[in-house]
Amino acid sequence: HVNTLLWILLGLIALWMALRFLPAGADWHRPLVELIALIDLLTAPLLAILVCAIVIQAWPQSALALIELTLVTLWRLQYRFHLPSPMSSGHRDGLQSNNRHRTDTSNQSDTDADSPESQQFNQDMHDSARVHTKPHDLAPATSHPALSLRVMTLNCRYGKADAPSILEQVQSQNVDVLALQEVNSTLLTHLRKAGMRRTLPYLVEGPQTKNDNGGRNALFSRQEPIWSQPAVLDLEASAVPLMLLRTQAGTIRVASVHPRSPQRGAKQWGLGIERLAQLSSENMEAVPDMESPAFTIIMGDCNANLHHPTFRAMLESGRLRDTSLSLGCGPHPTFPHCRALLPPLIEIDHILVSQGIRVKSMKTTGVPDSDHYGLLTELCI
Repeated sequence: HVNTLLWILLGLIALWMALRFLPAGADWHRPLVELIALIDLLTAPLLAILVCAIVIQAWPQSALALIELTLVTLWRLQYRFHLPSPMSSGHRDGLQSNNRHRTDTSNQSDTDADSPESQQFNQDMHDSARVHTKPHDLAPATSHPALSLRVMTLNCRYGKADAPSILEQVQSQNVDVLALQEVNSTLLTHLRKAGMRRTLPYLVEGPQTKNDNGGRNALFSRQEPIWSQPAVLDLEASAVPLMLLRTQAGTIRVASVHPRSPQRGAKQWGLGIERLAQLSSENMEAVPDMESPAFTIIMGDCNANLHHPTFRAMLESGRLRDTSLSLGCGPHPTFPHCRALLPPLIEIDHILVSQGIRVKSMKTTGVPDSDHYGLLTELCI
């Protein structure tokens, strides 16, 4: 009976692991989304089954458990050794020239959101930028071989994340661009009162809609954007704010994203992830009288990881790379973040970059009252 039970468990786990190889779009159903997200956690039950099989000398089951355990381990080792994987060449690391991309302005206004929070953040921004902008980070001299940019993303859990702690992270880590998800007017007010305007004076926030995914998305920048848009994608989720930053390395497109949670609709989840590739697409309509961006940085809670076929297909279609995978220093789990002893288990928050951007360093950071860890990354362009 024990041998039969082991076969059943190993067969179920094999089917679970096989979900990773579904075609893109086939994972737009629950509970497939959640099961695929948890594939990395199969290491624990597989190890327990392997030990049990060895103890009772069930050698065929031991062999199958070892094979399955090895496969899950190899998937995790991709984060350290860049092992071959079902990724496209567009997801590989390297300093290649990125194709010129275009910014979507169809059916959208070319002006920023004129909410009170945006107006308060942007007032006196020229004076604030002169005090806090770091020329060596955002506009290096021509003698500098590369531009360094520090970026951070954080899901703020319905606007409950501690504003002073967010500001402390921004200041201590010298963050140049901050992407926030699940923000509300109360959090933006708390950030303003804490002094965010003196550090990152420029704000672009997504408008409030009926499809908000726990709150709105927002972008803060140390440098004044040459163009910004509060909503650039047509999707049933929180609006995606975008800004263009001009640097000597080229114009950089930056977006804060939060596709629909699968619990709110698996189809909308899939469509939201799929359309992220449009942010880096050559087919997007260009901003009038403006050079097309040379680089793209997409940050946010993507509600997906590299096991999801739709997420991998989006990376391939948009010629984007996941910074955690590209760095080669292991995965950076971001969820959940809680005060208990439970560590973060899955990596669903991401910083995605186009070709021509190298990842110099990356780490997670905890902010009180958020259920996600934030991601801090230094990029070289």
